[in-house]
Amino acid sequence: MVQRLRKTKKNQKYDYSRNRKRMVQKSRRNGSIRCPEIRAAYDRTKLPARNIREMGLAYNVNRAIPVPNVKKQILDMEKALAGGKQTTKKRPAQPAPKQHVADELEQQANEFAGTRFRMARSMVRIITGMIDRHGFNYQAMARDRTNYEQETWRQYRAKVRRFLRIPEQCTPYLERKGWVDCDMSDPNDPRWKEFCTDDEA
Repeated sequence: MVQRLRKTKKNQKYDYSRNRKRMVQKSRRNGSIRCPEIRAAYDRTKLPARNIREMGLAYNVNRAIPVPNVKKQILDMEKALAGGKQTTKKRPAQPAPKQHVADELEQQANEFAGTRFRMARSMVRIITGMIDRHGFNYQAMARDRTNYEQETWRQYRAKVRRFLRIPEQCTPYLERKGWVDCDMSDPNDPRWKEFCTDDEA
């Protein structure tokens, strides 16, 4: 054991290429706050937990929403039924000084930013090729010789409908076909007629 420690100590060499001052500064850095609302209201002189609490946010989720203690709940219920006083006193909730931060974040979360889903380019190429060859006949798509994945007509129907719900990807294709001004919801238009599907009119 002693011999091994001596070998270890012998192999330790000082790394002259490292900047020790920069390494210490990097280790003391806590990182940057990415959220602009929290960054604007953050006070560097206060502790992180107090900062977050003053903004009306939860620093520790486990303390903010604790796991219910069934045994404690039963004891409190028994005391309440017996007419005894409950030992736990809830402190009155005081409004947070920087409550506007939590309100702004809640407002941003409630705003609908639109779908961010995008299909892969290869999948778009396959779907547009199938529509060019077979229209909206999904069973013909499933029987196509290029259906290497052996997908069913229901899978093709779901992919085509999903593709048409993404305007950023389907609009260039519709412009190329000259279908931009057409109404997709019109059942009398033969271009949008779906064939071989269980919910066709």
